[in-house]
Amino acid sequence: MQKLLFTTLLFATIGFSYGQNCSYGTASDETANGENISTGGAFEYAGAVDFDVPFGIDFTTNQVTVNLLKGEADLIYVNAAFLTEVEGLPGDVIESFDNLIPTSQELIYATGTQGFDVYQITLDLPVSITFGKGKYFLRMAAAPGDADGAWWEITSDYQTYGVFDYFKFENEAWGGTGYYNKVFQVIGNCEDSGDVPPDYGDVCEQENLSNNHETGVPFIDNGQLVSIADDFIVPENTTFYLTQFNLDALLLGGGLHNATIKIRASNGNMPGDVLYSYINKGPAFEEFGDYWPFPGSPFDVAAIKVGFTFEEPIVLEEGIYFIEVVPTPYATDLLTWEATTQPGIGSYSYSSADGGSTWSINNGYNQVFKVEGFCAQTLGTETPNAIADLQYYPNPMTDVLNISSETNFKQIALYNLVGQKVADFNAASRTINMEFLTAGVYLLKAEFDNGAVEISKIIKR
Repeated sequence: MQKLLFTTLLFATIGFSYGQNCSYGTASDETANGENISTGGAFEYAGAVDFDVPFGIDFTTNQVTVNLLKGEADLIYVNAAFLTEVEGLPGDVIESFDNLIPTSQELIYATGTQGFDVYQITLDLPVSITFGKGKYFLRMAAAPGDADGAWWEITSDYQTYGVFDYFKFENEAWGGTGYYNKVFQVIGNCEDSGDVPPDYGDVCEQENLSNNHETGVPFIDNGQLVSIADDFIVPENTTFYLTQFNLDALLLGGGLHNATIKIRASNGNMPGDVLYSYINKGPAFEEFGDYWPFPGSPFDVAAIKVGFTFEEPIVLEEGIYFIEVVPTPYATDLLTWEATTQPGIGSYSYSSADGGSTWSINNGYNQVFKVEGFCAQTLGTETPNAIADLQYYPNPMTDVLNISSETNFKQIALYNLVGQKVADFNAASRTINMEFLTAGVYLLKAEFDNGAVEISKIIKR
């Protein structure tokens, strides 16, 4: 059995306060694709897209922009609503605004197809709405001014924000299978919520890496849903606070809206008793990787990374644990958890066709996944006495962060406040592009050649 210890970094708590304009959303890549959200006619369509407000922020919005493909005629009105997230899907209405007249309808680019140019539609909301930490959905339906309809512009496969596309026809349930996002911005102001993150210890992670998407273990076998479980190890003298779980899927023709996730004890290096169970848990995010060949399939399959966040950390003492996944598939022809023949954490993975009563080993295969969170030592440890002189500015910042130190950097990384790594940066760089970040609070970890490690709280506005 190979034992892979967690990699860690020091978690620091630093106070902050600010109030700045900010927004959540996506940008157009001008591919001239759209999804029908026409209302007020013979048929009723609607679309929805999600956005996340991070820890430490109260976000107040009073304006929304969306990009629509439509004709020259102005929209008659727009129906907009903000919804909760329930099991990964658009849920209950928080606030709805019907028959809104757009503040502006600005031509963004011509598509070359008559009646389908792209316009940015701006909506000033009649009241402001404040959102705390969490995932929310923006629902939109537009009444077109002509027969060409109203189509919400979507991005290409490679741009992701939150979870994938959702659409609705008449009173049917929410659907959506595309690996793209709609173009929108929810605009407002970000304020310090006053919430202080708990200090659970050091940020840490553990993973089985992909081997170029070589294969996958099926979640569906002869029409029957299958449970898959793989193990990870909490080192000796360590308490692990699990906050994030990412799995890599290879699928064809659909996806998953949510999944049941269980943490099991180990019983003779096999999945044992259930310690924690989360039924129909919606993903925090989904990322499209690319299309890849798959053994036995005549078509290339989509490589998708799916992340689940645990708002209350799962507390695990030293030992071996299995993380089990039972997905809720949607309109899919092939759905697998990506596997690798490369060495991984602990033993090989297991599958069960009877809900976990009996397990069969997937001999030679480890599942591709990552667990992230915080590690606290249960015995005293020495603190390195090496120091550095890290300086950074501006903070808060918008697009660029400047850093400097008389000591050479070894590596630089950025984490969010639940311990998930957001990005790695070139250690030789002194100017870091932060434009890709959404507004929020992050931890910048700088490691130096002399062994020092410094953690700084960075605010993106």
